[in-house]
Amino acid sequence: AIGNGLQTLKQLQKVDLNFRYTKVYDAGAVAIGNGLQALKQLQEVTLYFSYTKVTDDGAVAIGNGLQALKQLQEVTLYFSYTKVTDDGAVAIGNSLQHLKQLQTIHLDFCNTKVGDSGAVAVGNGLQHLKQLQTVDLNFNNTYVGDSGAV
Repeated sequence: AIGNGLQTLKQLQKVDLNFRYTKVYDAGAVAIGNGLQALKQLQEVTLYFSYTKVTDDGAVAIGNGLQALKQLQEVTLYFSYTKVTDDGAVAIGNSLQHLKQLQTIHLDFCNTKVGDSGAVAVGNGLQHLKQLQTVDLNFNNTYVGDSGAV
């Protein structure tokens, strides 16, 4: 319902959705990701999926949704304590290269199964963001090692 409702709000500039500690699974995250794609005027998005049942499928859908948002200036995504792995983090990282206006990014993957390849993809995505002023990345208690940190 929320994902479908978002699609109709074409002039929306800010989205802040908090699903922490809910029973949201991938279907919900996919609907939100699909809904985001229609919001071409969006400048700021904050999505909390911490402590949900979201997996890589949901994270990939969110990443795909973000790619279409060329006016986006701030992204905050919380996937902590979910079942997201490298595949989800890679999708989020790959989406970053399309967000040329991005100035602020907050990504939280703590207590997930994200490892080096996910962190590398996020790092590679950051390299494309020439307007970036603030970076906040949380990979606490993940499988990221030296390869992901370098």
